[in-house]
Amino acid sequence: MTADASQPRKRRLPRSAKLLILAIVVVLCLIWIGLAVAHRLTHVSAQDARVMTDEVTVSSRLEGWVATFDLIEGDTLQRGDAVAALYSKPDQRKREALTAKVATQQARLEYEQARLATAEKQLKGGISLMQRQLEASKAAEKASQARLTEAERDFQRSDTLYQKRSVSEQRRDQDYYAYQAALAEHAQAQQEVRVSQALADNAEVGFINGSQMPLPNPEVLRQQVRIARQQLAETQATLEEEQLRIADLEIDSPVDGVIDKALIDQGEYVSAGQPIVMMHDPSKLWVEANIKETDVGALRTGQSVAITVAAFPDQTFSGHVAVIGRAATSQFALLPDPNPSGNFTKITQRIPVRIRFDNGPTELIGPGMMVEVDIDVSGAEERRPVTTVDG
Repeated sequence: MTADASQPRKRRLPRSAKLLILAIVVVLCLIWIGLAVAHRLTHVSAQDARVMTDEVTVSSRLEGWVATFDLIEGDTLQRGDAVAALYSKPDQRKREALTAKVATQQARLEYEQARLATAEKQLKGGISLMQRQLEASKAAEKASQARLTEAERDFQRSDTLYQKRSVSEQRRDQDYYAYQAALAEHAQAQQEVRVSQALADNAEVGFINGSQMPLPNPEVLRQQVRIARQQLAETQATLEEEQLRIADLEIDSPVDGVIDKALIDQGEYVSAGQPIVMMHDPSKLWVEANIKETDVGALRTGQSVAITVAAFPDQTFSGHVAVIGRAATSQFALLPDPNPSGNFTKITQRIPVRIRFDNGPTELIGPGMMVEVDIDVSGAEERRPVTTVDG
């Protein structure tokens, strides 16, 4: 027996089986080609697409040192949440001073009104001048009490700050002497009240030291009341302006959103209008796809879109065409090509198309992510309600 005869003979597939396998492969290839052609005829696909959003830049209205800031990228904020706070102690002290000044001017206005009311009563009822002086002295005592309270508060604040080495000794001494002067002024005002009371008791019959007392001119008193009221209004307006400034030192979030970029650190000095953070609302995302101009004719607003995010290739999101652009992206190029040489090469332009997510973006999707879109154009005549740019 030869060596060739000892080896087992390989079984070969019958010719019919080979033909059957070849036919199956050909059929599968034809089916695949047919599906690809059918998909190409009924869908418009694009890889030049990315997730977009309206980026909000939060800035400071005022300049100052950043006293509080602890946000990082990814933090979530609600509308009205604190973003940062600027140093505000000088403004708070100014507000306290203005508040005290308003109280003083309010007392002065009441004093002038009391004088006017007393003068009018005297003219009508024959009340003596000394009675009016008594009322004026009491009002002056009240005004001096307000000034004393203000001076005492200023001195206590300066003394506390001086103990902390926040103000100079000269400033503390100035407030102390002002406080002592206010004490003396108030004591004098109290003495004048007592004197006026004694004179008023003798003035009930309309005489003092044997002489008839003169009556003040009510028109002059009315003018003084108008001046006092105007001064009070001006100080109140200044106080309101200072309160608004203090409110502006607290920088709040204008929208619900997520921090994309923190642009400052605590302790930095920021200028008015300087950006502090960049953020976006995750519920307001869309896809901007650049579609070939040769495919735009088949697009209609409302057509369904399959969206595949590059970061999550195993997931497909649904959407629809919201806005079809009216100008090619080349129209917005920073360096347009005027073609001065006369040599022209036709290049297919791209038209921006905005695509909205059907069920709203998920937390996985972020602005700037690259996506692929597949637009179903088989029902080109079927339209869905148009969604505006604002949603």
